Amino acid sequence: MTLIATISWCVKLEGRERMTLRTILYILAGVTLVITGVGSMVYLSFNILLQAIGTMGSAAIFGILVYLLFTSVPAFQGVGAWIARGLSFLKSAEKRAVALQIEHNLNSAQEEINSEVRGLIPYPAKVEWVDKPSYLDTEEKVVVIRMREHEENPRNVASAVIDLISKGMIPFSRIYLEKPIQTAVDSTMVKMILLERDESALDYFLTNVLNKRLGEKGVQHYMNIMNNLYGRGLLTRVFLEEVRELGLKLYPTEDQDARRETKEYVEHLNVLATRKRGEKEGANPYIGKKIKVGYLLIADPEKIEMEGDAPYIGYAGYCVEKGTEAIYLLSRGGKNRPAKRLANRIAKICNMKIVNSSEYEDIVDGVTKALCIELRSNKE
Repeated sequence: MTLIATISWCVKLEGRERMTLRTILYILAGVTLVITGVGSMVYLSFNILLQAIGTMGSAAIFGILVYLLFTSVPAFQGVGAWIARGLSFLKSAEKRAVALQIEHNLNSAQEEINSEVRGLIPYPAKVEWVDKPSYLDTEEKVVVIRMREHEENPRNVASAVIDLISKGMIPFSRIYLEKPIQTAVDSTMVKMILLERDESALDYFLTNVLNKRLGEKGVQHYMNIMNNLYGRGLLTRVFLEEVRELGLKLYPTEDQDARRETKEYVEHLNVLATRKRGEKEGANPYIGKKIKVGYLLIADPEKIEMEGDAPYIGYAGYCVEKGTEAIYLLSRGGKNRPAKRLANRIAKICNMKIVNSSEYEDIVDGVTKALCIELRSNKE
């Protein structure tokens, strides 16, 4: 009986152990399924969250890019202004619409001027509705145009252009220009910008601003000179370019030689701008202490093909020997391809580099195709 009882107890014990092991396996399987299910739900939710964030982030980035496009790129600021006008029932949107339209006009003018000579107006404009003076913010690299009225009227447009030019154009060179020359340069540039963009604002400027300035000593004389230079395409491409280079070298040091030479140089350029065909006067280089410039005048580029490059290259070498730091190749009429090829040869032979090349219309003797190529010494 004892043996039978022992065997029976062992069988029961083995059965319990099997049941316990099976139970443990069931529990483990259940826990695994629960963990896997919860993990899958968490993973799925996390993926959905990431996708939502990604979608929202992409939309936000796209929105930011679109906002920057319509508020800071001149070509699109006009579109931004129209969009803002659609929300003009909101006072802030109405102000922004006017600001964007004025910024568009100012920054498109800046781009046009800089296409003639890079860096004449180095910073774009930003409009603020504050009754305080406009200023140049060199840290933010922007010309802050401040105006009192929230309207796009002739006075506001004219005032905005005046501030852009007087604060933003050649900002580091103004201390080397006498006041009447500054006034004449600024007035000529404002007049030309408004002439192409807003006749009402131009009328306001001529009547209420320029007429008063003409009474200041020396302004009328220099206005006549600037008009001559502008007609020949020399105002921005030659005079203001040399003044800009002067400021980059000397600013902020006071220099009386520089002030005297800018005054002499504008008179020198006026002789060049008003010379008649065939005249030799005015073609000589200007060699000062601070400004050292020579010229190559090509009345008919096609003659280069017949005469060859040698005379022009020889004269460029003469200018370099005299100490010129810049040579302006000025070509008028015909095809300008020979003149461009000549400029490349001079740059190579005389150790110079072409820093600007601009085609434009010479309007003095009727509309004539013209070319200005600036070569500057590599020694600088």
